[in-house]
Amino acid sequence: MRQARWAMALGVAAAILAFALPAFSQERDSDGTRMQARQVELDSTHSDRLDPPDEQADWRMIRLDEESEIKLELNVRPSNVSADLTLTNATGEELQVETTSGSNATIERTLLAGIYYIAVKSDDSLRYELSIR
Repeated sequence: MRQARWAMALGVAAAILAFALPAFSQERDSDGTRMQARQVELDSTHSDRLDPPDEQADWRMIRLDEESEIKLELNVRPSNVSADLTLTNATGEELQVETTSGSNATIERTLLAGIYYIAVKSDDSLRYELSIR
């Protein structure tokens, strides 16, 4: 009797996972929130796209081991759309937000050692290139 209950419970769990996981993963943006940010390094460039309403933001995380001068450059296509380049600290406090002018936005500043987050946000469909120097 006990084995039959275990078998039934495992069967129910497997059925739930079989239906829930594909539905969950198909519509989920893997870097759409600060807590899902992809870790990146200085001296790197990243190309991606945003396609609202499902995907309105991409997040990156950078860890600085020492005080550093950083330059973030965002280039969006097409050039007639608007996007925000946002820099936050580890707790999510916005340090700086720049909106694209034409197709570009830049943030330059000195940061102390620590963890920082970079977001590209837009209500428009676009492709972008983000350089972190």
